Amino acid sequence: MNQMKEKFRIFVWPYLIVALAYLLVYTALHWLLFIKLDLFELDEDLLKFWLPIALAWLPVLFWLRPSLRKLESNNPERSEFILQIILWLGLALPVIFAQHYMISATGKLSAVHHPTAISQQSGTRYYTLQQYYVDKNNAGIVNDAQITGRYNEKYTMSLYVVLPVLDQASDTTGKTCNTWYALYFSKTVSNDLSAAEKEKAYRQFLHESQNEFDTLSLNNFTYLEKVPYGDSRSAYLQAVQDNKRFSAAKPVILQPRFTPFEAHTVSPIWTILVFIACFVIWVAIVVYSRLRNPHEKLFNFHEAFQRVHPDHPAHAARTEDTHPRPVPPPRPKYSLLKPHTGYKVTPILMYINVAIYLLMVLKGMGVMEFRAEDLLKWGANYRPYTVNGEWWRLLTSTFLHGGLIHLASNMFGLVIAGAFLEPMIGSRRLLISYLIAGIVASGASTLWHPDTVSVGASGAIFGLFGICIPFLAKAYHNEMARRQLFNILFLVGYNLVWGMSGGVDNAAHIGGLVAGLVTGLIIHPAVKKEYLAAHNKEIPEEETLD
Repeated sequence: MNQMKEKFRIFVWPYLIVALAYLLVYTALHWLLFIKLDLFELDEDLLKFWLPIALAWLPVLFWLRPSLRKLESNNPERSEFILQIILWLGLALPVIFAQHYMISATGKLSAVHHPTAISQQSGTRYYTLQQYYVDKNNAGIVNDAQITGRYNEKYTMSLYVVLPVLDQASDTTGKTCNTWYALYFSKTVSNDLSAAEKEKAYRQFLHESQNEFDTLSLNNFTYLEKVPYGDSRSAYLQAVQDNKRFSAAKPVILQPRFTPFEAHTVSPIWTILVFIACFVIWVAIVVYSRLRNPHEKLFNFHEAFQRVHPDHPAHAARTEDTHPRPVPPPRPKYSLLKPHTGYKVTPILMYINVAIYLLMVLKGMGVMEFRAEDLLKWGANYRPYTVNGEWWRLLTSTFLHGGLIHLASNMFGLVIAGAFLEPMIGSRRLLISYLIAGIVASGASTLWHPDTVSVGASGAIFGLFGICIPFLAKAYHNEMARRQLFNILFLVGYNLVWGMSGGVDNAAHIGGLVAGLVTGLIIHPAVKKEYLAAHNKEIPEEETLD
């Protein structure tokens, strides 16, 4: 009974307090800063999903993790890691559900007489209009096409259309409009189609969208909702800017809703049920776990043997040896995510790529993926722009990524290649080789693709793997080098074959790989010479370079 009280004191009540505090504090700040005061422009998906997930690690690491070491386990490191994952999900999931409820519950339906009054209100998301005129003759349009699907098997075409919403029909003679009616049209076809077939499908999509637009009634909506910050809003704002008839200082983008307003509210019961479920799971884990006894002494085989056989010769021999044996110093533990001696450029390059991605997210351009127009503004590679004087895009495009998954996969490859290569060839050589491979990869993409927006560090990363190949090939007689060579060849080959499915810039991959192979052959003699000098010309078999 005392142990159960102790476990609740150490594990259950702190979790309950931290979970409630995290839920209430995050939800309150979200409402105050981004809904009530509207001080910052952040992607709504980031606020509802990604930030609750990311920030949940902080209370776990700073407040809940230290106590986990008091639980008994045969494998403490693995158990502690698994418990941290459970705590992280237990904190994040209720907050995610709470954001969906809070956004739907706190928005009130504002009845305004005419559209001009909308721009004069703040902190309101839902509207009804009594007098208005939607001008279908002066639409702003942005088209977009993206490759989607788990295996890049889908090709999705989209049209973002905005229409001026005026007080009355006679206002079409004016030059400004701050309220816009948003429409969205899309169609998905197979990504296996040829370029000519995609062009034909796109023209058919435009024809179908035009027919739907011509027959569309714009007045049968129940209420209007502001388009939240995110990639869709960025597309609509671009459509407003492309409109030739009206200008807008602070455009308000509204999308029509056709269901009753009461139906948009999410029930709070889901947040409560998820919170209770996470709490019950954590209590069950704690109840069925045992506390570690701080005074428990580890089993000593020699002492047990001495008690059973006090006169055994082995015990006598051990007692005569009173000189302590030297203990080797512990090896320093290095992190692949932190710079240290001999490993500086790789994590710094990773930081730069992640920082640029986060800046684009904070600008409201999206989370999972970015639109091509936004990538072009930030320096993406695009042949019509690059060959007409904007050659800097060959470099800047290597630090941009199309979305979260694209970034994560490339940073994983960068760490794998950099951790192996940088200690071997040096930080300066790795940086120069990385930049050269990235520029060559972008150049290959520019030559191969006449009308494709290209971004990503994968070409430069392929260059790093390309450098590894001649180094490992020259040490082929070493079993360890042979295995690593086969692993790299398999990884490179798999990615090149997978890239043939579409949506992947194989031209950049091949260009970066070739640049890396050439660079590896050039720098290998110098690296070998430095290695020989450092080891006084005595190379252990497992470390030989040639």
